[in-house]
Amino acid sequence: MTTDAVLDTTEATFEQDVLVRSRDVPVIVDFWAPWCGPCRTLGPTLEGLAAEYSGRLQLVKLNTDENQRLAGAFKIESIPRVMAFRDGKVVDQFVGALPEPEVRAFVERLLPSAADGEAGAGLRALQAGQLDLAGEHLQAALGADPKHRTASLVLARLKLEQGALDEAAELALRWPGEPESKQILARINLRRTVGSASREELEARLAADEGDAEAHYRLGCLLALEGAAEPAVDHLLETVALDRKLDEDGGRLRLFDVFTLLGDKHDLVQDARLRLANVLF
Repeated sequence: MTTDAVLDTTEATFEQDVLVRSRDVPVIVDFWAPWCGPCRTLGPTLEGLAAEYSGRLQLVKLNTDENQRLAGAFKIESIPRVMAFRDGKVVDQFVGALPEPEVRAFVERLLPSAADGEAGAGLRALQAGQLDLAGEHLQAALGADPKHRTASLVLARLKLEQGALDEAAELALRWPGEPESKQILARINLRRTVGSASREELEARLAADEGDAEAHYRLGCLLALEGAAEPAVDHLLETVALDRKLDEDGGRLRLFDVFTLLGDKHDLVQDARLRLANVLF
């Protein structure tokens, strides 16, 4: 059964039908088989709700008899089994032919909120280069849900690019444990350290005095923001060696910000940690 609201999928089309599609709307996958009595009970309930909420979610049906490898990959041991996907990941599921009120509650938990809708519109505007419109939608999303993850972090990045560092930091701090938030905060720290200094000015200072710890410090931060990680690390390590008191051990702290941007598994980070230990001890 394939309609706008209900789609039959196979192993060949599952990635597009489910994983990719779930980036736009929640996708509910009904694992079923023709011989399964409870499947025949649950199926119409799911299909009716999918039609009712058409456009806000997608129902995808997968015949486990015809797609046994995929059923095995998801460890489907009994059917009907229903899985909900968002952003390519399973976010909720149940087994068995539940009563309609329980299935409806399951479906409604997945529906995008008003904040989700505004955040999505903000992302689309941002991708189109409409920065002011993107900001308006993202602010509206946060008006509906002040701790909306996507709206907070996307607007934080937008504010960072616009130079509104305090606003960007406040938004990122709403999700302090998120890797993306940590990267935003690291960039803010580096931006604040650079200030209004230019690369030419800082390089001229170092040409005149190689022991200018502040010039090393600010140039290292500027290079990190420009993506020149290796020389950035060299300058920040030199800062640590020259003056631990500068900006309250700022050289070491900003070095950690560079590590945050690169990720702990980056080869440069592993090497820099060893070099930092040699400088410190």
